Amino acid sequence: MHGLIHVIFRGFVVDKFGESAWKEILKRAGVEDESTILEMKHYDDGLTMAAVKIGAEVAGAPLEAALELFGSYFVDYAAGAGFIRLLRSLGSNLHEFLGNLNILHHNVERDLPAAVFPIFEVGQIEWINDYKYTFRMDYASSRAGLGPLLKGALHQAVGKLFNSTLEIKPLDAAAMKSASFAPSAEAANELHWNLTVTLPQEKTETDATPVDTSAAQNGAPSAAQSSFSFFDFHAALASAWCCCAQSQKDEVMVTVNSQPVAEDWVDNVRAVLAEKRDKIDAITSKHPTRIDGQHLYFSLDAVDRVRVGATLFRASSADLVSSPWTDLVELDKTEFFWGAYTKLDNFYAISEDWLVEKTVNGQTKFQKRGKIRFLSQSWGIPKEWDDLMGAGSYAEAKAAEICCIAKDIAARELGDTTRWKEVYFWVDKCCIPQGDQELTGWCVNLLEEYIIFCDGLVVLVPWTYFTRLWCVYEWVCFLLCHDPMDIEICADPFVRESTLPLFIEAIGNFKLDSCQCFREADRPILYNKVEQYYKSIDAFEKFLKFTAIALFVRCTAQRRSAKAVSALEPWRFLAEKQGFRTLADRIMEVMDLLPQWRDGAVKSATGGGTNDVQTAVLHQVEEWFRARMVPMIVQMRKEAATESGLQYIEDLRTAAKEVLVQEDELDDERVKEAQL
Repeated sequence: MHGLIHVIFRGFVVDKFGESAWKEILKRAGVEDESTILEMKHYDDGLTMAAVKIGAEVAGAPLEAALELFGSYFVDYAAGAGFIRLLRSLGSNLHEFLGNLNILHHNVERDLPAAVFPIFEVGQIEWINDYKYTFRMDYASSRAGLGPLLKGALHQAVGKLFNSTLEIKPLDAAAMKSASFAPSAEAANELHWNLTVTLPQEKTETDATPVDTSAAQNGAPSAAQSSFSFFDFHAALASAWCCCAQSQKDEVMVTVNSQPVAEDWVDNVRAVLAEKRDKIDAITSKHPTRIDGQHLYFSLDAVDRVRVGATLFRASSADLVSSPWTDLVELDKTEFFWGAYTKLDNFYAISEDWLVEKTVNGQTKFQKRGKIRFLSQSWGIPKEWDDLMGAGSYAEAKAAEICCIAKDIAARELGDTTRWKEVYFWVDKCCIPQGDQELTGWCVNLLEEYIIFCDGLVVLVPWTYFTRLWCVYEWVCFLLCHDPMDIEICADPFVRESTLPLFIEAIGNFKLDSCQCFREADRPILYNKVEQYYKSIDAFEKFLKFTAIALFVRCTAQRRSAKAVSALEPWRFLAEKQGFRTLADRIMEVMDLLPQWRDGAVKSATGGGTNDVQTAVLHQVEEWFRARMVPMIVQMRKEAATESGLQYIEDLRTAAKEVLVQEDELDDERVKEAQL
């Protein structure tokens, strides 16, 4: 287990039984120097379990009772370590909380990809009266003997998170057989309980403050009092509840301070915008001013449109627009960015030019500074957010999820999740000069060029996403320009049992005319684009529905593979209902394959302890999607788009190759420099 488990256990023993009890545990365990077991690294499970057993003996308490107390203490510690906001965001009651634990597990898997987490399944909630409800919980883990620890943690979580009390009763043999987990390495040790929660009969104010300080008051160290990183707590959480492979090296969380906006940002932005206007004037000077009222953009050829786009194209680093759930200070900063409706130029000041001018073979071109993703999301708070999603705010969820996807990208492309702050995004709020009407007009018309410049599309997708006109157009525009493999859906914070029907309804009933637009002046611009690229509105809508179902299947298979059938069945049913029979068959195919992939990955990880379960499953899902789903999306694109629209996109690609520095040109430059 991770060394932080030992740190927490030490605090538990000292707080509950005194310093002398801890010294006696060390003596019996043969540990002369406690620092040798308190380092932030992994230790053999045997050492941890031996210490716990000795601790129970020293305290004169049964092992099960000691584990239950430790489980309660562990929750207090998690609250003190800054996880209270993340935990509360998982649901407004225990039933929702346990049903959404896969979200927490997936967050931890990003930092500990070799972890094999337990499975939590919950049955239907039944209300006994206005203040009491009950439901069945099934639990399976590859680690034995953690039932008492789980029991203590659940009791404390119910009190701390929901100000309620909990009664736990084991199910009888007949009930256990009715929903036993399929045999696998993940389900070697099962628990089947009936949980009954009693709510307070008077309204309390437990959610008045976002941070719970009771952990520190009860003796459990808080994050501020501790020397460990949040990554260490992630590691401890994983090692307490799952099997985790030994790392090849000790894990370290690298902290990089966010870049502050300079105090003289107003003058800086004015100077930058003036320079950009001058460059655009130079590019467009040979083109006559239009007399039909249309934007000058439509007078330019493809090369000049790309040049104007390259002049205005900006990017923002992940650390300025996102933060981990556990970094409360940074989360507050980024929550302001995502929560503020005002689009001020000070946000533009946190972005930077991403295409820089470079002379190559005597020509002025633009060179990309690295890979960048187009971030597509809906600004408005989804209807009924508070009722459906619990205490976590929409802005918090977006900021934290962008951090999660940045970690995924950093792991995949930079080889290390701790380099997530080096990932860059195009975000409209900070990459468009919102206070400059002239340049904003250019940016609105340059959407296709911006998407051509980007290497991928990251979609933050609440259930209202498919009701927003700009959002759905960004979605289908990207699919016209890029490989479907380059879209990544971020749905973990938004897809719950309570919200899934809203997603299904929004996609199944999608109509372009029903979409909303914050600025009505943008509507005719987008309608003209739809008319330009698609054979009909019906073809546009059909393409949107088909690709939304397909990409949600990919996302769901990646994130919820331990519950493949229950998670994917609604999407299979929707595909069939929409008349996409082949798509429905493909979804059934992956529903059959996912348990096999997951089981094989888990067995490999628990056997050798070196394989990454989630990456192994992800690889299988990606290969399947590329082979079985992408060809259907490409065919659907051909059927939906006009030939002239596809040719327009191809002309843009060709123009971009002419304007942007290509890799072979850089190679030639390097050779020339070496010769000099």
